[in-house]
Amino acid sequence: MASTTAPGAAAPIVFTAEQTQKWELGVSLLLNFWQPLRDAVSCNWGGPDSADKRDWLCGVIADLWTEDEEADEETVEQRLLQVMEDEFDVNLEDDSAYDVGKQVMVLRTEIAENNFANVDALHQRFLSRPSNSANAPVIQDVDQDAGSSDEEDDDDEMEEAPALVQTRERQERVVDDDGFELVQKPRRR
Repeated sequence: MASTTAPGAAAPIVFTAEQTQKWELGVSLLLNFWQPLRDAVSCNWGGPDSADKRDWLCGVIADLWTEDEEADEETVEQRLLQVMEDEFDVNLEDDSAYDVGKQVMVLRTEIAENNFANVDALHQRFLSRPSNSANAPVIQDVDQDAGSSDEEDDDDEMEEAPALVQTRERQERVVDDDGFELVQKPRRR
């Protein structure tokens, strides 16, 4: 019995060696530019091996279509959200994972058509960015389960002690011949 493809169904995409290389590079670059993942890695939310987890995630996304030929942007989004939750303890409440999923699908289509312009542009952008990012992420803890006493929080809320100010030497009193003390102007610093 011959296998038939349903009308309108797309044939699975099979990449050449060059396309596979560009595909893996493109997925890696897209995920490296994804801000929630960058924050998770730079802050070590996944532990000391956060960078390795990011690289592993890039491979997982690139290999999604070997598991499921019908994977789409929602499949990518679900996998990204799952890994961010499981590996980095990050619960994303924005649509950035879906946006990355759409970008991955566009990239996949472009590479299948031997259009590497987007990958090359991402690669140039990656190479031209500063090596250390001065943008520290803003962290908002929304864990309602964790309770703590006020005594534990007091240490966190205390500010640093102010720097010591150099004390000025006191001026000696000047007494005139009649025994009266002369009023002197204060010295400027």
